[in-house]
Amino acid sequence: MQNQNWRLLNLLVVVAAVILLVVSISTLAVAQRISGEQRSAIFAAAPRVPTSVKGVTVFAAPPKGFDPLTATNSQLLTYGLPQRPDKAANVKGYEHWERAMLALKTHATDVQAKPYSSREMAPAGLEAAAVDGTVAVGSYNWSGIANFNTLKTWSNTTSFDQVVSVWNVPVANHPFGNLPCSEGPWFEVTWNGIGGYKAGDSLVQGGSAEYWDGGGCGGPIEYYGWVEWYPSYSILALSCGSNLCPVGPGDDFETISYGASGTSEQFVFVEDVTQQWYGTVGLTYSTGTGLIGSSAEYIVERPCCNGSNYYPLGNYVWEFFDDSFAYDGSGTLFYPGNTGSHTAIFTMVADEGTTPISIPDFYGTAGNQGRYSMWLVDENCAYSGGCAP
Repeated sequence: MQNQNWRLLNLLVVVAAVILLVVSISTLAVAQRISGEQRSAIFAAAPRVPTSVKGVTVFAAPPKGFDPLTATNSQLLTYGLPQRPDKAANVKGYEHWERAMLALKTHATDVQAKPYSSREMAPAGLEAAAVDGTVAVGSYNWSGIANFNTLKTWSNTTSFDQVVSVWNVPVANHPFGNLPCSEGPWFEVTWNGIGGYKAGDSLVQGGSAEYWDGGGCGGPIEYYGWVEWYPSYSILALSCGSNLCPVGPGDDFETISYGASGTSEQFVFVEDVTQQWYGTVGLTYSTGTGLIGSSAEYIVERPCCNGSNYYPLGNYVWEFFDDSFAYDGSGTLFYPGNTGSHTAIFTMVADEGTTPISIPDFYGTAGNQGRYSMWLVDENCAYSGGCAP
């Protein structure tokens, strides 16, 4: 009887070990992050449909009954959906991802090309080392933060290949005060992206746009989500059916910009969590330099071009990024709150080259702000009017 009990006990131990092994392997298969060339291969083989813009596709919607909360990362990527963060290692990231996946309702089906572009950083003055060790950069069109490296060509291990961000869409507005229509229209885009800071690197990006030409000026007030690979394409607004996918002030917005080597196809995921629509867009190379992956950005911008100039910056008042981070090809994490010699802080200036009109108001050195978040503010003539064209 004693031998039988021991045999039964041993059998139970073996069965429990097998169950634990199966569960562990299953969990690993679900949680393990897929990066680089393997992710690009999944994207390339994924079901997609052409859009009305040549060279641009959108991922097909998942089949009925598809559950992103139980799907593997490979299955998620097949439909252009964000991978599942490791729930144990990144509690905040997992909770955010789960909320976003529960809001997937309407699928973007097309893009509309706009007659303006979000472009590479246009320097205004010389770069300089700041007291916190970062690089201070004046720019005619960018305001925000970039992590960067010194690469001149794409590297599968050290190029930035993914950037994730969440923000609230600002209100489209002109500077406060009674302003002549000749000073407008006013335009602001919020985005994350890869490239465009260092010379020779193209720019892959996605975000939200707010355009104001309303009131007595008689033009539109527009909100939309968009993607771009500059200079191959201009801003491409996402459509849900025959109309632009709806975006409103205060919406919770998420973008993931993916990077791949040189002139390889690039991909951008955009979701308006509040309006419950989403889409992932594939962008094939058309013109210009390829992607090096030398920078990962979190930016407020005034696009180009209104005639031969950048648009006047819309009065966004305050803007913030949260739950923002980037990966390189080795899976190393970078954050907008990182400070050091490879972090650039961009201050946007007016057309005359000296007046600050948008700055990163604060970014932290500890806690949430020391990693994921950043606040920006517009000021001077972008806030109160009178910017010289």
